[in-house]
Amino acid sequence: MRDRVRRIYRNVSDGLDLIVFLNSTEPHIDRSFFYATGLTDGLFEGCGAWLTPDGGCEITTSALEEEAAKKSALPLHVFRVRDESTKLMKAALRGHRRIGINASELTYAAFERLRKLASKSARFIDVSEAVVKARLVKDAEEIERIQRACDIASRSFEEVLPVIPSGVTEAEVASELVYRMQKNGATGPSFHTIVGSGPNGAEPHYTAGSRKIEPGDMIVIDFGAAYRMYCSDVTRTVVVGKASEEQRRMHETVARAQAAAFAKMKPGSTGKAVDAAARSLIDRSKYKGRFIHGLGHSIGLAVHDGGALNSTSDLVLRPNMVFTDEPGVYVPGFGGVRIEDDVLITKGEPRFMSTAPRELREL
Repeated sequence: MRDRVRRIYRNVSDGLDLIVFLNSTEPHIDRSFFYATGLTDGLFEGCGAWLTPDGGCEITTSALEEEAAKKSALPLHVFRVRDESTKLMKAALRGHRRIGINASELTYAAFERLRKLASKSARFIDVSEAVVKARLVKDAEEIERIQRACDIASRSFEEVLPVIPSGVTEAEVASELVYRMQKNGATGPSFHTIVGSGPNGAEPHYTAGSRKIEPGDMIVIDFGAAYRMYCSDVTRTVVVGKASEEQRRMHETVARAQAAAFAKMKPGSTGKAVDAAARSLIDRSKYKGRFIHGLGHSIGLAVHDGGALNSTSDLVLRPNMVFTDEPGVYVPGFGGVRIEDDVLITKGEPRFMSTAPRELREL
């Protein structure tokens, strides 16, 4: 994991003595703790990772997580009660004047604790931007885990299609999909599964409710698997029965928009240029203004991993970044279409990591 720690430090403009990733209680767990330590099991509430400029990393861990922490092969400092934790943290901070913190993931209470334990002359510096930059470019191990998460999601979607006849509820479809993903090797879903049928499909972040699926419904299904803490994020849109002309037109428009954006997902492209490729195509159709979110986001240890492809993004794509490509069209009262895939940026052409068929499926 030394390369990951060094990568973070390379993105910091100011010289630092130490960087700390400090967890609070669920859900306030900093995913960068796992990035730096390489751990893929455990919750690690109240635990910390202490990163040094030479690439070193030590873990302050509770006895509850000691066995999981040993898998890192990193130096451990184990506490059994909070007083021991305070002593260990104070010792880790001793002598350090310039301390980096991941402010975007650190709670105020945790920061105050660090501030009180550090010397009065210590200065805390926000390194969250440097952390995002480091995590944006994936190493080989990260890419392999994301690919596995994509494979699980893609296979599970294919398996669940036969159980979506009319009469089942959105929640039943979602639960079946989550079951299939875990059966196929996922540690769980990477987010709450979205199943938006009929008019519910016009809400991009609708989840899955009690509405029964009816003949003729178009259904937006947004799902992802977590594998060894790495995520996938895929969306497909299907129709129960024969698709209407309008449903086909919407889907074809979104499919062409996704392909246009995909063609732009090469090193050197900016986030806003990739977004514009899809947005301009949709806005030239009858669905102008109905693409109401950004084109995509980076994905990795978190579903939204820090980088964005939207109309204001100056982010420059580099090899080994992974982004979603997910244009959509949403018509209130009628429904929506979204097609989403996880895409690996390479030195040449981009590569789809998710492989479930993208055509409009009639069930």
